[in-house]
Amino acid sequence: MAGEKILCVDDEEHIRKLVGTFFERRGYQVRLATDGAEGLTATQEELPDLVILDVNMPVMDGIELTRHLRESRRTANIPIIMLSAQKSVDVVLEGYQQGADEYVAKPVEMSILAAKVERLLERAHPAATAETEHRAAYVIAFAHAKGGVGATTLAVNTSVALADDQKYQVALLDLDLEFGNTAIMLDLHPKKSMADLAGMNLDELEDALFWQIAASHSSGVRLVAPGPPEEAELVDLATMQQIAGRLQRRVDYLMVDMAASFSERNLAAIDMADLVCVVTSQHVPSLKVTKDYLVVLDQMGVPVGRVLLLLNRTSGGGPETDQVASFLGRELDAEIPYAQLFDDAANTGLPVVQTHPDVPSIIEIRGFAARIPTLAPAHEDLREALRATA
Repeated sequence: MAGEKILCVDDEEHIRKLVGTFFERRGYQVRLATDGAEGLTATQEELPDLVILDVNMPVMDGIELTRHLRESRRTANIPIIMLSAQKSVDVVLEGYQQGADEYVAKPVEMSILAAKVERLLERAHPAATAETEHRAAYVIAFAHAKGGVGATTLAVNTSVALADDQKYQVALLDLDLEFGNTAIMLDLHPKKSMADLAGMNLDELEDALFWQIAASHSSGVRLVAPGPPEEAELVDLATMQQIAGRLQRRVDYLMVDMAASFSERNLAAIDMADLVCVVTSQHVPSLKVTKDYLVVLDQMGVPVGRVLLLLNRTSGGGPETDQVASFLGRELDAEIPYAQLFDDAANTGLPVVQTHPDVPSIIEIRGFAARIPTLAPAHEDLREALRATA
């Protein structure tokens, strides 16, 4: 392939000219930067498809630039090739630990560099196939601004409702990496977690090994959950995005249960989501922070049509529906009546949509789940057409 954008960051002018001329003659668009700080600014102005950077540079070196690129959700998956005249094993290992994909020694052999560039670009942009199109999952993120509003309960039960009749293949991704509760609510005990995939190239991982981290529920839902709190830091942004991308190619619907924060991982989940379901309760503190949350989503440029507002009554009483809508400045998309059985279900690990199908609150959840396919007509048409020709 050619035409991709390459950013070359090196303080040596002859290296910049050599790399720039070599790849421009082969049809690539090349941008040059003289140090790490300038390179970081360049990525913020225009996302490159690949970065070639030197290790030793003034102002900001290549190790630090790599770390910055891997910490941002916008640049976490950009392939990075490091150049260095140093042949120290420690330098090479540090580069890989910060997230570099390849290492090329100086003086640079351009044929070797070109081969690595082509391989990384092909891996980053694989050719589309009928299978990957078939499994371009519709992504639904369950978000909340305050704990205790039942967002996880709704994420779990909506997932089960979609998968229960075996019509849809559903995966549930738990992004509350420190204290996720999805496994408890489904009475599942995953043997592996997201942390087990940290640092691996998931594109090269066999399906059988990848699916070892997904626990299967009786409804058909495949759960990908975090491990113990001390492993949370192992699941960096790039690992999370790779896991989500792999799941998207294998199921019809990917449900994402998020923690109450605007962390880089949660921001990335919002970016990938086709629908963002913002869950609130009827209590004033929850309504206040939910209103702020909706303002932030608007400031982020998330279209109003992608945001659904769910009122989950976590206790009896509270303001009326129209009062809640007036306070939040928009109509509710769903309202779940209060029911004590939600607390009981959390303790037993039995989803209420399976155990109490005729209770008003469960009817509302199932009704919301049934609406989801109607919100994704293009996805549904594609899925049905592909199944008809399978």
